Amino acid sequence: MDMHIHTHFSPCSVIDILQLLRKAREIGLDGICITDHDTMASKSVFENIADDLGLCVMVGMEYTTTKGDFLIFGPIEHIQPKMNAEDLLRWIQEEGGIAIPAHPFRKHRPVDMGVLQSSKIIEGLNGRNCPSENELSRNWAQKQGNGIKEIGGSDAHTIEEVGRMVTMFEKDIYNVEGLIKELHYGKYSPLQGHPGF
Repeated sequence: MDMHIHTHFSPCSVIDILQLLRKAREIGLDGICITDHDTMASKSVFENIADDLGLCVMVGMEYTTTKGDFLIFGPIEHIQPKMNAEDLLRWIQEEGGIAIPAHPFRKHRPVDMGVLQSSKIIEGLNGRNCPSENELSRNWAQKQGNGIKEIGGSDAHTIEEVGRMVTMFEKDIYNVEGLIKELHYGKYSPLQGHPGF
């Protein structure tokens, strides 16, 4: 599953949703997470799309704070804009959702170390990071020694980037509730490049 994809609902992306669905199946992905910047607008498109491709599609969001960006999933349709990181993490937990620090060691958009220390899951592999930034993320997670888990996502803004980094889950996932459960309790790992890519 590619856990971090932007569509044309993000001002920095040119990916069309129908094109994204075709590409994801073409390269052999089982699922994708659409995580546009501070919006779930892409969800409205799926009301008018009949997906007979057998692809699990989940809509989350990349939420921007002054202390870093977070991939969030769950009942987030009515989330307040412009919360600080601490309030976001408290709110998402109360709502039964999940927040994952995105590209935590990226030079230009790192996650605040104080916030990162309280995280149980991070984005260890990001397709738009340089190798050293991903290495910093993975090394940090491994050195914590307290069961921090990692996901992978392409952070795609163009169709060619989809699937560059993925997360391999041990169990099948069919909806957002299942995704949240597996992220908390399941087994998974980030991978560079999907086998079909």
